[in-house]
Amino acid sequence: MAYENDKFLDALEEEDFLEEITKLKIYLEEKNMIIDTLTHELTEREKHNENLECEIVGLRKELEKTKSLNIRFSKGSKTLNEIIKVQCSPLIKTGLGYTEESSQSQKS
Repeated sequence: MAYENDKFLDALEEEDFLEEITKLKIYLEEKNMIIDTLTHELTEREKHNENLECEIVGLRKELEKTKSLNIRFSKGSKTLNEIIKVQCSPLIKTGLGYTEESSQSQKS
């Protein structure tokens, strides 16, 4: 009778091992799927980062172009202001706090 119990216990242990092996296989498949999805997401993020870096480089080039234009415009506006100041009549005292109405009332 001891012989029969040993076969039964061996069968139980074998079933437990098979069950454990199938659980491990499922766990391994799930782990591989997670690794694949994370790898895919990582490559997508890298592509997105590369696109953003290219866009940044393009925007920096545009900024450098506009910066040189802005410098030209600021120099031009300074020159224009100087020309306007030279052409102003010395009788106009609006820059000294007078309004045009008060300077016109003094003329009449």
